[in-house]
Amino acid sequence: MSKDLIDTSKLTPMMRQFFSLKAQVEDSILFFRMGDFYEIFGDDAEEVAPQLELVLTARERGDKKKIPFCGVPHHSARNYWLKLLKLGYRVAIADQVENPEDAKGLVRREIVQVFTPGCIEDLEGLEADTPNYLMAVYESPNERAWALALVDISTGDFRAGSIESFADLSSYVQRFRPRELLARRFIHDDVKKQLEPYMADSSLSLASLPEGILRDPERQQALIEEKFSVSSLADLPCGAIAAGRELVSAVIDYLVALHATTEQFLSIRPLQESQTMILDETAVRDLEIFETVRRRQSRGSLFREINRTRTPMGARLLRSSLAAPFVDLNCIRERQDHVRACLDAGGSYLKDLRERIKGTPDLERLSTRVLSGKAHPLELAQIRDTLAITLELKDILQSKEQVRSAMTQACSVFSEAREPLELLGQALAETPSPLGSLGVFAEGHDLTFDQKRELSANGRDKISQYEQKLRDETGIASLKIKNHKTFGLLIEVTKANLNKVPESFIRRQTMVNNERFVTDELVALGDDLATATDDALQLEYELYTQLLDQVGGFRESFKRIAGAIAFVDLIQGFAWLALENSYVCPDHSKSGEIELVACRHPVVEGFVGRHEFVPNDVVMSKPDRHLLITGPNMAGKSTVMRQTAIAAIMHQIGCYVAASRARLPIFDRLFTRVGAADDLSRGQSTFMVEMSEAASILRQASPQSLVILDEVGRGTSTQDGMAIASAILESLAKDIGCYSLFATHYHELVPLADSLEAVRNVQVEVSERGESVQFTHRLIPGASSSSFGIEVAKLAGVPDKVIGRAKRYLSEGQNQLASLVKTKAKKDDKAAAPIPPLEVQGFDAQTGEMTNDHEVVDRVIAKLRGLNINRMTPLQALSLLDQLQTQIEECKQQDIFEDFAH
Repeated sequence: MSKDLIDTSKLTPMMRQFFSLKAQVEDSILFFRMGDFYEIFGDDAEEVAPQLELVLTARERGDKKKIPFCGVPHHSARNYWLKLLKLGYRVAIADQVENPEDAKGLVRREIVQVFTPGCIEDLEGLEADTPNYLMAVYESPNERAWALALVDISTGDFRAGSIESFADLSSYVQRFRPRELLARRFIHDDVKKQLEPYMADSSLSLASLPEGILRDPERQQALIEEKFSVSSLADLPCGAIAAGRELVSAVIDYLVALHATTEQFLSIRPLQESQTMILDETAVRDLEIFETVRRRQSRGSLFREINRTRTPMGARLLRSSLAAPFVDLNCIRERQDHVRACLDAGGSYLKDLRERIKGTPDLERLSTRVLSGKAHPLELAQIRDTLAITLELKDILQSKEQVRSAMTQACSVFSEAREPLELLGQALAETPSPLGSLGVFAEGHDLTFDQKRELSANGRDKISQYEQKLRDETGIASLKIKNHKTFGLLIEVTKANLNKVPESFIRRQTMVNNERFVTDELVALGDDLATATDDALQLEYELYTQLLDQVGGFRESFKRIAGAIAFVDLIQGFAWLALENSYVCPDHSKSGEIELVACRHPVVEGFVGRHEFVPNDVVMSKPDRHLLITGPNMAGKSTVMRQTAIAAIMHQIGCYVAASRARLPIFDRLFTRVGAADDLSRGQSTFMVEMSEAASILRQASPQSLVILDEVGRGTSTQDGMAIASAILESLAKDIGCYSLFATHYHELVPLADSLEAVRNVQVEVSERGESVQFTHRLIPGASSSSFGIEVAKLAGVPDKVIGRAKRYLSEGQNQLASLVKTKAKKDDKAAAPIPPLEVQGFDAQTGEMTNDHEVVDRVIAKLRGLNINRMTPLQALSLLDQLQTQIEECKQQDIFEDFAH
């Protein structure tokens, strides 16, 4: 219910407080702390109760009306917050900020935290192998320049850069898949329109950039200097960015307003590293690098198939590597050398390394929790355990000479773990209890704390001893001493035993089934215990805060150690993948040739099995950089093209590739145009999408780009499509000079290999046995003479009757002849009966047999029957018609062919 429609003066004090806090976070679901529960009121409650499976009820609000509400226990509230965040909601927490016992009237409450989908610090709310990005976009009114920023508060990853136009936003969203997007409020509708297809399939949350700081250059400058200790973004790795200062400062300001930690941001990287291959969203989608096209699932993607990492940090490094492969040969070779060293060490060594690194906690994200001051004792213990593992990893890496020499840098970084490990090892209990339990610290960490903790523990023993003493004195075996929040220690006696209560017991509380008492001795004991426990708890909190500060001082070391763990994990994963699947290390092709011998598609091979998959050779020399691939559907054209592109990507992330021998150049960009899909949300047909993607390729491809094109031009008429496909292939070969694999069913393109020196014909082999065909999935030289569409339809289970009819329609000569016969029959005004069309004369579409005696027709049909129509190209069909016309010229005296002769 809207606050504008409510007279808050008539509400209860608590409801007035609620509406006051709700006004601060109108775009969030507000969790309002009341005692042991978090309550959700009003419209928020009605919206989320069904999604959280909570009972919706109502309560009086003070103006004789009721307000809907639902609630969750405070100890389990976090699970409900995380569920809402995954659904794309923002969650605000209003907590009690004073002790109810000290409050004069209503307990004071404040907004202490706002969680958003792109601003999650709790590890349980994050996908371990995936970054959790917050993206922001801004256009400078003066410079008319667009800037884009990307942050992951869980890891400290901060990137920023310029983009050419607002239209490029969708490309970056598809590539980085942020959970939340910040933009100025007045362009929200434009953002939604631009990203409508993406937002329809994902829970992208849209929020507003803070306007105040965008209009305050002095505050912007002060924030940049304070946060990054530089006077300009030009002094950071991201470099100078038009509108960058405004955007970066606005992002930091937004995070601070959410009470989020920003200490983890040590620098700002470029949005696109200069030494990486560019993969646009189309290539990422078509090659199914991170998720499948049809189901949008990780299972079946390249990432899932080749991921052999054992830590969250390694998995995220693999993901980022696949998104931006190297173009620097030194970077590629460095990784290859590390993989080779691990393989040379042997399978047993690799197995030991994998076993040791398995399950290493996520130091990268845990260290951010420390900086936020929100790390739990168990999370500090995880950091301690991670540091111990790194030193063990160092020993394993140094146990083999070839690995030790390759991993020198990682081992050096791992040495930095000793000092923080010593600190945490001495401070923490082996398995620390939650803060407030007096079980966080190991004995000996602080002598004063040990004494207070001992006194508190002994006090509890004294209570147990006093309880037993009272039982013995009164004869009440069921007598218990309990601790009450308000009254402190109380003696609880059941109604049945009240006659045994001595006069020294002082009544404090009467319950339904029992009564509660105190004694002077119990009050004194309670005071002593409360003082000792309170002192111990206060000191525990102070010591824990100090420990967090000390551990936070190692943040830069933790960042380096986490990076080294990720690198070692990635390398061992590459090595294990190569060992498991017999992958080979690709050589760099200095002269630009592509040579892939017995190349396989990793995902398809993983699905069908190594022995079932048919490998193929793909060879492209510098003079013939373009393969024109013909052949039927289902024969493997798309698989061959995709596996070539995937081999290029795997090569440039430093991984071995699925082949028996490989030699590859370095590609600067990889483009794909595979499959057909409407973009109806933008009013774009299949053909429009196809042409837009083709136009993008022709504009951006360079001689060092790899282009994959599958069935270009099929979304329009045959004549138009063939012309467009021919022109595109010619442009790629003559104007751009890139590498391309061009699959087509337009057999008229085959002669282009004769006129274009850079184009070579290859085909997927088809084995014919009588009327049946078998797809061998082998790529061989030459051009296919047919697309075998009818055979594919037959294999797909199309009814025989339809197959027969299709064969009849495919026989162009037969159909044209039948049409002419019909036309002549209609024009003939002679008394003689018209000659019936071929099918009426007895032409059997299933067998192709003729049952009449018409001499000329029989001669023509005999000619047609001697040909394999299914394997004829349109050009060959035209040649056939020319021959038929010549034959008919010889039979002009036959009146039936009079029109045909002309």
